[in-house]
Amino acid sequence: MYLQGQAQLRYDPCDLGVLYFDKVTDILWKGTVNLGLYPYLNDAQIEINFKDPLIFYGFSQQSKMIVNNRWREYILVPKGKLPTRYHFYFSINSTVAVEKPTVTKFTLNNVLLCGEHIKKNSTPTDSRQPGNFQCGRRSLNHSELVTVRADAKAGDWPWHVAVLIRDLQNSSIAMYQCGGNIVSRTAVLTAGHCLFTGNKTVPTNRLIIQAGTSNLWDLKEIGRQILTVERVVIHPSYVLEQATSDLAILFVNTLVFTEYVQPICVWGPLYDKRILYGQQAVVAGFGLTEQNVMSDRLRSSYTIVQPDKVCVATAPTLYSSLLNEFTFCAGDGNSGTSPLNGDSGGGLAVAVTHIDDRISWFLRGILSKCVIPQGKKLCDPKYFVVYTDVAPHYGWIHHHIAG
Repeated sequence: MYLQGQAQLRYDPCDLGVLYFDKVTDILWKGTVNLGLYPYLNDAQIEINFKDPLIFYGFSQQSKMIVNNRWREYILVPKGKLPTRYHFYFSINSTVAVEKPTVTKFTLNNVLLCGEHIKKNSTPTDSRQPGNFQCGRRSLNHSELVTVRADAKAGDWPWHVAVLIRDLQNSSIAMYQCGGNIVSRTAVLTAGHCLFTGNKTVPTNRLIIQAGTSNLWDLKEIGRQILTVERVVIHPSYVLEQATSDLAILFVNTLVFTEYVQPICVWGPLYDKRILYGQQAVVAGFGLTEQNVMSDRLRSSYTIVQPDKVCVATAPTLYSSLLNEFTFCAGDGNSGTSPLNGDSGGGLAVAVTHIDDRISWFLRGILSKCVIPQGKKLCDPKYFVVYTDVAPHYGWIHHHIAG
């Protein structure tokens, strides 16, 4: 992952989709209430209690504010038509360094959405019992505070795995190959091209899955699970030069779901990709860094899904041949971040807010192709990357992982 620029810190109390905080500067925070999740709401009373006192600087629109408990408890009432997203700005008023503006209570129109009791009862299970987990959910220890455009912590993206290949001469040695995504207790979804070296398929007995890790070579890292691959299914329509069906499923026996290892939800079966255009998503990987060396640390970044025409305009011949109803492109071209060689097989994850107001992460794309300029061997981070859309292949994926 090519990363340049300042790391981005986001705090999601109770892993909610309706309330989140972004660090703007060393002292300034931007709070956001996503009122667009409630299209039939005519007015809003927002109550937020904080552990530490704040210094308030303003709102995105005229509002009534009631303050209690020495600048720790706030009631905010936007005036006029409700915005899709309501913003407010503040700093933490503390004599000691505080990492984040910890929320102890959050209600919207007197409905409690976040509190200490909710946090204590929102941890994932490590049980092997089927159905005793939810896909796309992270432990609150890892989901409330996440840094992107930086090294990730184990548990931040618990569905991301490393795919390694055993050395031919010494099976105790393995080299990193690609990323992958946990989609069930026994299945990992990756890119089809990750299972080839040159024009030859990698033998199944040489493949290893490393899950629950943020550091490839720290063998003592808590949460790490290492499994051998027992069976491989490559999409029957896979073609090396195309991204249309660049998919493969690796079967293992058996992942234990913990706070460090969890499955991601798979988007589908509906797959109109136009609803993704302009959406923010997250990508992660162990691929090349901006120094053109492989990273031993998992890195993550935000990216933006782009309309096909935006990508085609930058490299008409290349993107016209790769983009169709089964693929899409992503990147923003300005942040100095982009997946590179070695990030293939990793997923593009989209946050979806469910009826309980918490976030579930859905796998929408598998990284397939990048732009390698003529005469070069490495991906160019200035260009957009192309993903295989998993949604059109939802039936194929579930047919195999359910069997």
